[in-house]
Amino acid sequence: MKNYDAIIIGAGQAGMPLAKKISSKGQTVALIERRAIGGTCINDGCSPTKTMGSSAKVAHMVSRAGDFGVNISGYTIDQQKIKARKNEIIELFRGGAEKSLEKQDEIDILLGEASFVDNHHIDVAFPDESTQRIYGKRIFINSGTSPRVPEIKGLKESPFLTSTSIMELNETPEHLIIMGGGYIGLEFAQMFRRFGSKVTIIDRGDRLVKQEDEDVSEEVSKIFQEDGIDLWSDSEVSEVSYKDGYTLKIKTSKGDKSIKGSHLLVAVGRTPNIPKGIENTKITLSKSGHIETDDYLRTGEKKVYALGDVAGSPPFTHIAYHDAHLVFQTLYQEKPVSKQDRLVPYCMFIDPQLARIGLNEQEAKKKQIKYKSAKFLMEHSGRALETDQTRGFFKVLVDPKSKTILGATILSMDGGEIMAVLQMAMLGGITYDTIASMPIAHPTLAESLNNLMMQLE
Repeated sequence: MKNYDAIIIGAGQAGMPLAKKISSKGQTVALIERRAIGGTCINDGCSPTKTMGSSAKVAHMVSRAGDFGVNISGYTIDQQKIKARKNEIIELFRGGAEKSLEKQDEIDILLGEASFVDNHHIDVAFPDESTQRIYGKRIFINSGTSPRVPEIKGLKESPFLTSTSIMELNETPEHLIIMGGGYIGLEFAQMFRRFGSKVTIIDRGDRLVKQEDEDVSEEVSKIFQEDGIDLWSDSEVSEVSYKDGYTLKIKTSKGDKSIKGSHLLVAVGRTPNIPKGIENTKITLSKSGHIETDDYLRTGEKKVYALGDVAGSPPFTHIAYHDAHLVFQTLYQEKPVSKQDRLVPYCMFIDPQLARIGLNEQEAKKKQIKYKSAKFLMEHSGRALETDQTRGFFKVLVDPKSKTILGATILSMDGGEIMAVLQMAMLGGITYDTIASMPIAHPTLAESLNNLMMQLE
């Protein structure tokens, strides 16, 4: 049996950087991965979906070429080439990740499935059916999540798609039905609409992006309707049948209905990947099935930590990556950092992008925090007008006394980039009146921040 200073279960966006950081201290690491190096982000999450989304954006701009005075007689979608381009990006990113790990002499990569024997011993089952028991002074769990499949009559007997399998299609769906109006559902809805599919979203909520303010939700819905996407809100699928296509029975706020389509994407959330043998430890799970941790990501076992999605951290790659930083600082640099002390940015890669940092109005009201708000429409932005991408708006909340920024929602072209600017302003304590009067290069999208902040004066 081989002993390690650290065992890391899962080579995702927390596991990989943590392994390298620990090995840089001269400590030995066993990095266990049952599927593919890089985790969800590289293999079937961020990288491949944004690559395919870029193809969809090109298709959209080509369809609008006449608006810019560029006359194109016609174009076609090559779904197989889009898939091939996506696979090239996966191989490029995964290959880079594998090479960076292989350079570290202190890291052993074990491609197999981990099972807890106790809080220090792990059994690794390899594809050839052999097993190996290893010991770790500390264990870190970064096993991620998988698409959730709800208990719906007839669903499991049908060849439904998940966020992984939909990217393997060689044909463009004639009519794609999407169960779920969350991040995954919305990104794929707009993507395949631009590829030429008819798209229908069926969502249980009464409005899209319910975590955002109502005006943001209304604008997103308006954009999707303009794009020709059908939205069924307050609706729930009760039965699925498949025979040369799908028939779904749906319960809606206006009575029972049915819908037919060629393909079905199930995008109703994700389920934590809990390692086998967890019952052999003092690790506990939350009601949602995630591994419970304290503010420093420690589980019920003193020497076992959980990071990223499996630990219930906000389900974003950058937060999993940040979890690795927090754990490393706490354990190896003696600089304890709580997960409660961070600002959590996120961006939904619909078009225009929807990004947020800090509070929005509904959260500020719930917490009884006083604020002033302002909104700047993209239809008044010079850069947006020049590029003819005028949908959406900037929205900001500020503290009336200190004039510091409490939060911002950016629904615009390159919204994530603008959000990051405001994130840095929040961390630096820069006041809104400073941003209102600072010279920002013209003509850029960022200069609309001047206009946004001026409205607060």
